[in-house]
Amino acid sequence: MLLTMKEKNRIEVVQGVMDGRILVGEAGMVLDRSVRQIYRMLGRLREAGLSGLVHGNKGRRSPRRIEESIRKRIVALARGRLSDINDTHLSEILLREEKIGVSRPTLRRILRGAGVPAKLKRRSRKYRSRRERKESPGMMLQLDASPHDWLEGRGPWLSLVGGIDDASSNVWAHFEEAETTWAYFNLMEGVFSSRGLPMSLYSDRHSIFHVLKEPTIIEQLDNQKPLTQFGRAMEELGIKVIKAWSPQAKGRIERLWRTFQDRLVVELRMAGIKTKEEANLFLKQFLPKFNRRFSVTPKKGGSFFRKPPASSKLDRILCLKETRRVNKDHTISFEGLVLQIPPSSRWRSITGQKVQVLQLKDGSIEIVYKNLTVARFRPEAISRLVAQHGPERSQLKNAA
Repeated sequence: MLLTMKEKNRIEVVQGVMDGRILVGEAGMVLDRSVRQIYRMLGRLREAGLSGLVHGNKGRRSPRRIEESIRKRIVALARGRLSDINDTHLSEILLREEKIGVSRPTLRRILRGAGVPAKLKRRSRKYRSRRERKESPGMMLQLDASPHDWLEGRGPWLSLVGGIDDASSNVWAHFEEAETTWAYFNLMEGVFSSRGLPMSLYSDRHSIFHVLKEPTIIEQLDNQKPLTQFGRAMEELGIKVIKAWSPQAKGRIERLWRTFQDRLVVELRMAGIKTKEEANLFLKQFLPKFNRRFSVTPKKGGSFFRKPPASSKLDRILCLKETRRVNKDHTISFEGLVLQIPPSSRWRSITGQKVQVLQLKDGSIEIVYKNLTVARFRPEAISRLVAQHGPERSQLKNAA
């Protein structure tokens, strides 16, 4: 019997209660059930085993299921004499002409399940309410990237990575080869150096910003939230990353891309820009003029931008950072690479100890133990290791 993730989670939690690894109250919090219900689950587990925690109707055929012969006839009619008819109209014709009574939702499931496409593909309209701008600069920045043929064939496809202040519509942007964690680190460094640290960021559900997997049971019990590298860096800086659930929710930056694809493409063409480096130099002239033309006056004066930390400290925040445990041969694994820690006169051995591994923006990697660097690898060495042994999908940065 195939189990859903929800059922597997329920079984694992209840087994944890039976084994004494999880308290009854904690299990109720994880499963969103009362203590009494958890005791009922324990009783069913003792009486019937794992099957006692699975719903009794699972795997049974519904008594209201349409007969297979009728289902096949509906599909045959939809592919033949009654083809190219929308689902609602088809359900009416089936009742009138064939005396087959089937609701539109059921008919839709039957036809889509058999591979018969819908006549019209449209989405139902959703109710959306207007969200007013933030009142002051620095309260929230919207982030996004726009991969596009910005150079119109004169050079490579590029991604324009950018942010727009929700209160003033002031824009920061630069061109990158692709939308990556490092691309957003570079963007945020530009924001920090020009204005400061914003209070919050509004982004889509890209895996750069948000961890897509659900937290483990242990993480839930410890009240831990898994973070991406970008999310971890922003948390260290006290910047909240807010998830947008639709493109319309971050409509301000979506409209910005439409404007840029109309205006900026023309300006790049007229300037004869052919490379990423030339395009970024051009942006330094274009964006100030654009901001003077299109930014708006915030509702309230003042600014919520905060002073950023010193550049030396900021470099060790806007980086890849992981905690690793040292192996018996004094190696650690980081982004698919095996890195050797050299011997030290300060410590005889640090096997089994936890260390922090950082890749900085210049591409170098440092291994830090008790706030002291025990190993450092130059950018060129990391580039060679990535070329020889690195995985295809790695966040590691090549030598700058």
